[in-house]
Amino acid sequence: MQQDERNIVKTKIILISAFLAIVIMPATSNAENPTAIATTTNVTAPGGTSYSFTVRYSDDGAIDVGTLDNNDVRVSGPGGFNVAAAFVSVDVNTNGTPRIATYSIAAPGGSWDFADNGTYNVVMQAFQVFDGVGHSVAAGNIGSFTVMVATQTGPPFVTTKSGTNVASFSSRLNGSVDPHGLTTIVYFQYGATTRYGLTTPIQSKTGNTYQNVTANIGNLTASTTYHFRIAATNSSGTRYGSDKTFTTLSVTGLPVAITNPATNVTSSSVTLKGSVDPHGLTTNVHFQYGTTTSYGHITANQGKTGNVYQNVAANISSLNSQTTYHFRIVATNSRGTRYGSDRTFTTP
Repeated sequence: MQQDERNIVKTKIILISAFLAIVIMPATSNAENPTAIATTTNVTAPGGTSYSFTVRYSDDGAIDVGTLDNNDVRVSGPGGFNVAAAFVSVDVNTNGTPRIATYSIAAPGGSWDFADNGTYNVVMQAFQVFDGVGHSVAAGNIGSFTVMVATQTGPPFVTTKSGTNVASFSSRLNGSVDPHGLTTIVYFQYGATTRYGLTTPIQSKTGNTYQNVTANIGNLTASTTYHFRIAATNSSGTRYGSDKTFTTLSVTGLPVAITNPATNVTSSSVTLKGSVDPHGLTTNVHFQYGTTTSYGHITANQGKTGNVYQNVAANISSLNSQTTYHFRIVATNSRGTRYGSDRTFTTP
């Protein structure tokens, strides 16, 4: 009986010792989430087509290198730039800690230049990189770099755009120019052939961004096709835009009507706007408006004559607040009726 009691006491001592060992045992490894820190450099030289950086992943256990891929991090920056970084390599291709992964992105627009200047953030994505027991690196900004490419200069860049407001004897020529950092003179060449022969007055532009260029021309011949292109010159050279064409209207015909955006929108009133080319005939112009494309209301008629585009406006009131309205311009002459496109505005 005494032996049995001794055995029971021994068993209790063993169980108590085991319990105490569990209680005082250090925390198990791999108890924390892995972390990530990006190492970056700033971009100061133009022309590079890509950018590489590294991310150091650390853990109290081991990084699972099998979870590294193209979805780990994104890079965001000026102008809405936001791309996934491509996974390139890892310094040690077995599980462990730390592990340093290399990623790469393509430069915006194909190569780094002054237009890309600004701060770029390296952003870790959620549930992408894990350790050996399934803990993931938290999402968030893990680094940044700055692009500081000095402004470059050179010949201007030009683009010829389609002609607008084409009438019987006149038209508006359109294009855009990037002066490329130097004072630049800009004009249009135009004529009945690609030899042009006529030019618009010179305009001066500066800066490093594309800017719209327009020129109104007159004394044209009705029912004739004209060629035109934009031209720009600075101290680094001259560039020409592509050739485009337009055909002037006949001497008389259906009116041309364009609905323009509304202005002066209040909770109960608005100014409706448009433009019309009467096309050589006396033309009546008004606006249709209402809460649907069935409209239901019209403004008073206005009389227009001539062969050039003329602005048309009408003030309306007694509108409902917080309501979306549709409207369009309508023009009628002896040749028929033309409708402008439907536009909308919403009262506050």
